[in-house]
Amino acid sequence: MRVSLIFTLVFLFISCLLSAQGYDLIGPFDKYHENWAMIELNGSVGFIDGNGKEVVKPKYDNISKFDRYRNGWALVQQNGLFGFIDSEGNEVVKANYDIISRFGDYQKGWALVERNGLLGFINENGDEIVTPIFDVISEFGHFQENWAQVEKDGLLGFIDTEGNLVVKPK
Repeated sequence: MRVSLIFTLVFLFISCLLSAQGYDLIGPFDKYHENWAMIELNGSVGFIDGNGKEVVKPKYDNISKFDRYRNGWALVQQNGLFGFIDSEGNEVVKANYDIISRFGDYQKGWALVERNGLLGFINENGDEIVTPIFDVISEFGHFQENWAQVEKDGLLGFIDTEGNLVVKPK
C-alpha cells in the first residue's frame, strides 16, 4: 500500500513538473522502453526518462515499440518517412524511407527499404548497403545461391549477399 502511494506521488510530481515544461501529453512510463514515457508536443512525439529529462526530442509523427524490427531499435516516422532510433535515443537511420521491411526477410541482417518507389537494403548497423535504385528485387538464392535478381527500367541483373552488383541490368 505504501509503495503504491509513493509511486502515485512520484508520478504526480513528475507530471506536474513536465506539464510545466509545456508538453501536450505525457504517456505512461515503461510502455515503449524501460523508464521512458512518450511525450507529445504540437502533434509530434518523443520520450522523457524517469527524471524528466528529454531523451528523444518530440519531432516524430509516430514511434513504434522497441525491438519489433531490430533488437534495441524503434521505428520512427517523420513527415511520412521512416527511420530508426536506438535505445539510447539516438537516430541511427534517418527518416528518409517510404517503407522499411523487417530485418531478415530477404537476407540475414538486412531490411528492404523503399524510397521514391525504388528498392534497396540497409543493414543492422543502419548503413545503406544497396542504394534504392531498383524497381524489383527478388529473394536471394532463387536463381543462384547468394544472388538476388534485380530489375531496373525493365532490365534484369543480379546483386550478391555483400550488396555488390555482380551482373549489371541488361
